[in-house]
Amino acid sequence: MSAITAGVGTSHQEDSFDAGSEAIRLAFEKTGGKADVLIVFGAMRFDHKALLSGIAAVAGDVPMVGGTTAGEISSEGVSEGSVVVMAISSPDVKFHAGIGRHMSRDEEACAREMIADVLSRTIIESTSSLLVFPNGMGGDGLKVLGGFRSVLERDLEISGGYLGDDMRFKQAFQYYNGRVYRDAIVGLLVSFDGSYRTGIGVRSGFESIGNSFYCTSSEGNVVKEFDNVSALELYKEFLGKERSARLPGICMEYPFGLIDQDAGSSGVRHFQLRCGLNVNRKKGTITLAASIPEGSAVTLTSGSRGDIINGAREAAEQVIWSLGGAKPELIVMFSCVGRKLVLGRRIPEEVEVVRKCLGYEVPIIGFYTYGEIGPIDRSVEKLAEAKFHNETVVLWILGSA
Repeated sequence: MSAITAGVGTSHQEDSFDAGSEAIRLAFEKTGGKADVLIVFGAMRFDHKALLSGIAAVAGDVPMVGGTTAGEISSEGVSEGSVVVMAISSPDVKFHAGIGRHMSRDEEACAREMIADVLSRTIIESTSSLLVFPNGMGGDGLKVLGGFRSVLERDLEISGGYLGDDMRFKQAFQYYNGRVYRDAIVGLLVSFDGSYRTGIGVRSGFESIGNSFYCTSSEGNVVKEFDNVSALELYKEFLGKERSARLPGICMEYPFGLIDQDAGSSGVRHFQLRCGLNVNRKKGTITLAASIPEGSAVTLTSGSRGDIINGAREAAEQVIWSLGGAKPELIVMFSCVGRKLVLGRRIPEEVEVVRKCLGYEVPIIGFYTYGEIGPIDRSVEKLAEAKFHNETVVLWILGSA
């Protein structure tokens, strides 16, 4: 019998305090009223202080991480305007939370501060895995990873999702130990012995629809030129007149793929998706969720609704392989808000295929993000380092041997 229990509770109560208390009570029904850590994702509509107070009224001062979303995921499927809580209890698995502040001021410094906060109360073991929840409105996602890499071993497993605000694109909130924060990165270090292992799946379903081109001028997460011509004009040329009229919204359907040159000799082209957020028609530039460094090879990508759902299935299959026979005990799912917009009425199907592959009895929590973090394929050395993604599903699973 596994020495870990996890329960998920969901609430749609109108009152924020009542929603928090109902969700944690439902989660506690599965864990016998115990928890070593709580993961909480909530919609923007709540009074967040009251929401967390409702949770604390039942759970006490249990360590907590999470924040606001662009849609919630739980064992009930996909929901909006809800709060979802996962309570996890185990005598063998250790959880240590941390926080970094002022992300928009300096993403790298914020990431380092979060790690330092975690390290102030524990050490990172060889089997540790780090879950991160950055502010989705905090700037260049690539710089966050740069901050982690500057203080962590390259082989530390990092997964996560950028917190959202129900597609208002103004301000997300972070939850940390019962308090509400803005402009922060919250993290959870999970450490365990050989009785447990993690599985990670990272897939999108998007495919290249053309030849590659190169980023010849960029500044931060603003791309100025591809192949020495205006980035926006080249993008519009690819899209055609009719699709270009739908800019910038069309960017969700046709993200850029940053080609990974370390894909090895398999012949398979791997890429990290970059979604355009805004365009400047006067300057001819495109602002992305994370930077594309100058000199990088890029391709334009697209995916049908069926392709995108199949990408979620492939991520789940990748998880099964990476678990190496371990039994899934809990799932944390990060899926991009861009996928949600493209899928439309078929949104529930990508959560369904994940649950079908990994088991309907396995507790699941997650949210629709403003960016995802995870390795392309941790079984391949050159692809094992965490990357920033858009339009992608990242699955993190804790399993028992």
